[in-house]
Amino acid sequence: MKNGTHILTLTSGFHLWSHTENSGKKSKIIAVHGGPGETHESFETLSLGVPNAEITSYDQLGSWYSDQPDFSDPKLAKKYLRIEYFVNELEEVRRQLEYDKFILLGYSWGAMIALEYALKYPGNLDKLVIVGMSDRESDFTDRMKDEVAKVLSKDEAKYVFTEAKKGELDDPLFNQFMEKFYNDYYSRFSKSQSKHAIDISNYQVANYMMGTNPFHTEGMMSGWNVSDKLYRIKTPTLILVGDQDMISPKKARVMADKLPNGKLEIIPDATHVSLRDNPEYFFQQLNQFLTN
Repeated sequence: MKNGTHILTLTSGFHLWSHTENSGKKSKIIAVHGGPGETHESFETLSLGVPNAEITSYDQLGSWYSDQPDFSDPKLAKKYLRIEYFVNELEEVRRQLEYDKFILLGYSWGAMIALEYALKYPGNLDKLVIVGMSDRESDFTDRMKDEVAKVLSKDEAKYVFTEAKKGELDDPLFNQFMEKFYNDYYSRFSKSQSKHAIDISNYQVANYMMGTNPFHTEGMMSGWNVSDKLYRIKTPTLILVGDQDMISPKKARVMADKLPNGKLEIIPDATHVSLRDNPEYFFQQLNQFLTN
């Protein structure tokens, strides 16, 4: 695929935005973003850090530059807002890019898609890279509780946990405390955060897929768990998590040990956005894995 932006037309008739850099390199990487409902932008430095691979990122259906159907229609939501759809969407992207075998890199929610893809289409993969995710969604929400308790005062943490349990997620004080937590957590190592003048997240997608409670997944992703299937993933797999990630290194280690060819690297001085927090170490470990 040539360098630049390409619009991919799916069999459904919907269109996805994709972007390719380092065209012509032998190794091919497809990067799958997090969310759900977020964007490719977390990968904007990937082609600079991995110069010896052709890298394509794309916005999933419902995200940023790609088509955004009206998911308030329950029929559309039921058809498209499920993990199985996004796995098959990734396979459509691969076919349109005309990649035979490729390296799959998934971040956070995108890593869930990547793991499911590795189970369904193992013959298409050279290598697999999992960033900021484990083999079950509950690991993320459990760690969120721990991090909130570290950042907020005892009274503030008690308040947000109580309000979340009651479902009072529109409470102004709850949102004030959670904003305080997010600002502290995501700026722990990277003071400069790229922000848009408008909110580009698609909350229709996010809320349908995982609900609105940050401490308990309630949507279509609730109960997601592939821990008993990991033995089937023979693809060489690198797991990258920050030492202060939303996925604890301990849980990531358990996952790595279950993979026949799994390897874990813990990124020091990094949160859930380890690529942004410590890019030098992140790329060092990634390139080492890709060239071995």
